[in-house]
Amino acid sequence: MVFKKNLLSKRDAISILELIHTSLFCSTEEDFRTLESELSQLIPYNFSVSGLAKMDDHSCLISYDIINLGYPSEWLEVYTRKNFYQIDSIVKENFTNFRLQRWKDTFKKYSTPKEFLYHAEDFGLKDGFTHGQKNFMHNTGSLFSIAGDSIEYSNRTEMILEVVMPHFHQAITRIADKGCKSDIRTLSKRELEVLNWLKKGKSSWDISMILSISERTVNFHINNIKQKLGAVNRLQAVAVAVQHGMIDIE
Repeated sequence: MVFKKNLLSKRDAISILELIHTSLFCSTEEDFRTLESELSQLIPYNFSVSGLAKMDDHSCLISYDIINLGYPSEWLEVYTRKNFYQIDSIVKENFTNFRLQRWKDTFKKYSTPKEFLYHAEDFGLKDGFTHGQKNFMHNTGSLFSIAGDSIEYSNRTEMILEVVMPHFHQAITRIADKGCKSDIRTLSKRELEVLNWLKKGKSSWDISMILSISERTVNFHINNIKQKLGAVNRLQAVAVAVQHGMIDIE
């Protein structure tokens, strides 16, 4: 795992690794609440909510299930009663681009209606962060939001969310799809070789030297691995493979 110099402390890095490890064994809503609680110790915030949506071929939401991790219940009642989902720019941005967003930027980008903003502010939801990820089949997408005055709006916070959210996505997907057939596909012998070297922290160049293949070929295998495992980066690919018993953790 590579962190920007001086951005995260050694303690931050250890906490992130512990979060990722915890996420591997997250299979129930109670487990997920514990995972979220650990994140709040690393980057304090007041409110959080997570959800998983099913999407059609045009990325339109078919269904949307949420886990309320601390949002005011009164706000959710107002949100539902006034059909705010139709004008919620945060949700729109998330399920369109699936990347880290800061609310104030998104509100400005979409010229969010003042009625929505006034109501949200009344419940302490004036600003926050949202991140999400879609699976490789593009028919499922997650959302995770944190908000409140206690958030530190900094590069450190953004980097932590960028690193841990893909693992939160895997956790919430397992919970929502419990008992359903997994989207994980079988890896080839060569892909497993590459994955095992990634687990050891080797770069593409290192692996190319070890396996006597070109760096371009290594990157080709890595991209296939990420697609098959529904991962957005190398670290998550290793975590998903360990979780599914494809490679050993040691």
